[in-house]
Amino acid sequence: MLHPMTLEMRIYPLDLDLTLGCGQTFRWRRAEDGSWSGPLDDRFVTMRMEGRKLLVEASPDSEGVEEALSEYLRAGDDVASIQKRLGRDPVLRRGMPPLRGLRIVKMDEWECLASYILATFSNIPRIAKMIEGVARTYGENIVDDVYSFPRAQALSRASAADLGRLGLGYRAAYISETCRALRGKSLQRLKGLSYETLRNELMGFPGVGEKVADCVCLFGFGRLEAFPIDVWVARSLKRLYGVEGSYARLRRFASERFGEFAGYAQEYLYYNERVLAANDVCAFEGTR
Repeated sequence: MLHPMTLEMRIYPLDLDLTLGCGQTFRWRRAEDGSWSGPLDDRFVTMRMEGRKLLVEASPDSEGVEEALSEYLRAGDDVASIQKRLGRDPVLRRGMPPLRGLRIVKMDEWECLASYILATFSNIPRIAKMIEGVARTYGENIVDDVYSFPRAQALSRASAADLGRLGLGYRAAYISETCRALRGKSLQRLKGLSYETLRNELMGFPGVGEKVADCVCLFGFGRLEAFPIDVWVARSLKRLYGVEGSYARLRRFASERFGEFAGYAQEYLYYNERVLAANDVCAFEGTR
């Protein structure tokens, strides 16, 4: 592999372990030295923190990588203000400070949509394996054994049977049908839509239900009011707030409780439930 120049960026606060290891995105890998590596568009990027500095290496070159990472890591988010706003909630107030370095990512819209279609009813290791299989087979080689995620146009040349041979199961048909639905179109046309309209448009694609649509709204289109609800988040809402019921009911509760930054609240609750509570540690009080 090439030995690229190291770039220095400042995105604060930022905790790479929290941000890249909490299930938002699936192609980053952590090394023993604490650095994280993965493909970003048509580059292979390695990042590590040194104090408040983010040190970045990119292959095959570093042109445009600062702008791409600033967008991907949402460098413009004022996390302190977001936590201050969410801190009005007495349940969140106690547990947020240790998670201040957890940032919402901003993925490519198409890669996010396809990734979360593949993520339905699966676990993170299998999701990562399916995505890598698709990238290796239909993506472009970036460097060494690293491949970009294929564009919808490239993937549309694969049949559902072809995709099925990659171990995608029933999701192969969803990906194939979604690629056909996008033929000659672009997800960019959806960017200007309101959150609710965008969500409804996304649910028109094969295999996209409420949770997948909310994930794509949040992690792909950057709509911070989106609040994806999986088993971990539903469990957290029940345990901490005593709220349970349908997806619509939980979503309405989150919208009223957390408002325009519900997406950040969702990540805090998800991490707390999946990682901390699972290990008999709870960052948040159960005060309602």
